[in-house]
Amino acid sequence: MRFTGWLSEAATAIACFCSLLNAGEPATAVANVTAGFVTAIAVTSGGSESVPELTIKGPTGSWSRVESATNVNGPWTTWTNMMVGPEGAVLVDLSPDASTRFYRSVESRDPAAPIGPAGFVWISPGTFVMGSPAEEAWRRDDEVQHTVTLTQGFWLSDHEVTQSEYQAVMGSNPSYWNGESLPVEQVSWNDAVAYCQKLTEKERAAGRITAQHAYRLPTEAEWEYAARAGTTGARYGQLDTIAWYELNSGKQTHPVKQKAANAWGLHDMLGNVFEWCSDWSGDYPTRSVTDPMGPSSGSLRVARGGSWLRLVGGARSAGRGWGVPNIGYNYQGFRPVLSSVR
Repeated sequence: MRFTGWLSEAATAIACFCSLLNAGEPATAVANVTAGFVTAIAVTSGGSESVPELTIKGPTGSWSRVESATNVNGPWTTWTNMMVGPEGAVLVDLSPDASTRFYRSVESRDPAAPIGPAGFVWISPGTFVMGSPAEEAWRRDDEVQHTVTLTQGFWLSDHEVTQSEYQAVMGSNPSYWNGESLPVEQVSWNDAVAYCQKLTEKERAAGRITAQHAYRLPTEAEWEYAARAGTTGARYGQLDTIAWYELNSGKQTHPVKQKAANAWGLHDMLGNVFEWCSDWSGDYPTRSVTDPMGPSSGSLRVARGGSWLRLVGGARSAGRGWGVPNIGYNYQGFRPVLSSVR
């Protein structure tokens, strides 16, 4: 039997255990960690043909990044990210070379920027001015400026949902253009909501998120706050550098994350495909608001960010769009949020 070890680099002391599973009697090993390094491994029962079972302990709802390496000194690579539940988070590595690996759990040291699922960026709470000033080029009358405060942070995908991601969750691909790394399109608002619901069920069943968290579409305010990433102008960068739009797209979608990200690490917030938001389309308030969720009813759902089809005016942080919720368009996609259940 071979067992390499489990390391912890948590900000606070966290007990780290490994169990070795086999067809006969289970073998249990405890890794003693000092200053982030394994100082001893005690095997308390025997066994053979073993694979590592890794139990992560920590505050409920916190995230840990699980990394692996073939040498205790690294290099370390991310294996997966896990949300810790009330009983911890348990992973079993069934890969052929699992018995030759070291493992470690890296817990976020910065409460304002917790570790989240791979490919997601933590968006901290904050206040910003939503909408556009009267002098902004291509501005429309429905972009009335108003102050918005978001009191809850959330994780937002750093890219638009790809066709391979959509296929893995929904078992189908409705897109007009085909490519695993292309954004999925021709998805209706209803389709996007269904994807978020199924992804939530899948990730809860796998133990990667708790029952207190769920995937969903961003509100229109969350979307603009994230797109601006602290900027106040029409865009968060030079247009051709950050967006696929009518004059550089070749009239089609492009693989995600080819254009420069904004300051918060989010790609394609402008251009490529419009992104569904959770809100009904309607007029903005004219006063300061907190955690707005849009009108309570309507006939159209909000879409933001412009697309490969739109000209310069559509690719603005304040630019607004909409669509019929049960119809998909080949310029329409989405990106999900992960947050506490509201």
